[in-house]
Amino acid sequence: MARRRNVREFLDKNISGRGMCAYDSAVIAGNGIGALAFAGWLAQSPLFEGKVTVVAPPVVESRRLINGVTLRGRGIDFMAAALDTTLDNIIDVTSGSADAPPVAYRQAAAIAVQEGSSWRFTKRGYWQNSLEAQRPIAYGLRNSRVVAGMRELAAKLPIEFVDERVESASHLRSLGSGRHPLLVNATTIPTLLGAVADPPERMVLGVQVPFIAPGGGVSYPLEAETAFAPAVRRSGAIDVGYFTPFRDPLSPRSSWYGIYVRVVDRDGPYNKEAEHRIMTEQLFGVGRAMNLVPDDPEETLGQALVPASPWGSVAPSAPGTLELKRHYSCGAPVIYADGMVMSLVGGVVGAEAVIRGVNPDNAIRRALRPWRRHNLLWYLEINKIPFVADTLLRANPAAAMAYPHTAGLKLWASSA
Repeated sequence: MARRRNVREFLDKNISGRGMCAYDSAVIAGNGIGALAFAGWLAQSPLFEGKVTVVAPPVVESRRLINGVTLRGRGIDFMAAALDTTLDNIIDVTSGSADAPPVAYRQAAAIAVQEGSSWRFTKRGYWQNSLEAQRPIAYGLRNSRVVAGMRELAAKLPIEFVDERVESASHLRSLGSGRHPLLVNATTIPTLLGAVADPPERMVLGVQVPFIAPGGGVSYPLEAETAFAPAVRRSGAIDVGYFTPFRDPLSPRSSWYGIYVRVVDRDGPYNKEAEHRIMTEQLFGVGRAMNLVPDDPEETLGQALVPASPWGSVAPSAPGTLELKRHYSCGAPVIYADGMVMSLVGGVVGAEAVIRGVNPDNAIRRALRPWRRHNLLWYLEINKIPFVADTLLRANPAAAMAYPHTAGLKLWASSA
């Protein structure tokens, strides 16, 4: 109840006014986290009960880590509200058991320094700490299992699921259940409903893998129930590292997860294969320094090059449509563990705005502004002033991470 009440307060704060709802149904292309959050919250309204359709191919699960893994505690609040369920149900369906969840209650940071074939760390400092209050900051969960788990939990809501790939706006409209459906694009195809998409100016390189902690467990600076960010400065920028507790039913030996990401200019002088090789060796080496061993990397290692979107204003959706994914994809994905939480917040806020008869574009844009701003500030730190960020993290990591990171605790931690 506390989570749902907190979500309600957030909605009231970020959605202004009330009007007449213009739609009698909604049909959503895509079945990702944002799509299911939007559908779940909308379907709980008497206005849309039995009039919500989700259209997408079935979720395909794999041990390989394809998308983001870190689900912020704040995201759990919105997921529980969107699917009308509990924390225990979410953790059980996404990780295999509600017992001993893969959770971090605090965060720490340091600089990782390579010395030959080994790695060492500068002084560790904490930048978020909710351990005493037991407010979860982040969970480590495989993305495809989160999506599949949400789909399972959504099955009890009055939502129709159509296992098809949407080809066009007319195709999507034909699958709606009303005369005046809202068409929602939550796919990775920005032009599906006729919108115009500009080419990205930046790209994000990333490598990630689940880890096993053999023998006596992890070693300093990693510790239980703590997310750790070991940054590496190289070639004029900072590679952002992030290690969190992790659990995956398909990789039961894994108890930790690690990732390194790097933002590059799209037309810059980088070589994808070379960067992935360097970052993978870096990931494995830093993990090894903390007594972590990659879990079957030939099956689990994810390597990606994904586009980054502008941090500025989002173009409005065409009449009768909502470009949902465009809203929660703003900024540089992956670099700040904000993808899943923005999807969940954007989905719920967008659905509530539709119910209240107000412009969902404006409501989502306003609600997600703090996450976009923090994403931009982190990008500026790691790409525009990497020497300054490196120096501060070496000297005093807690002070270096004070703003926006520690100050942004409410954007990370669960309300309960």
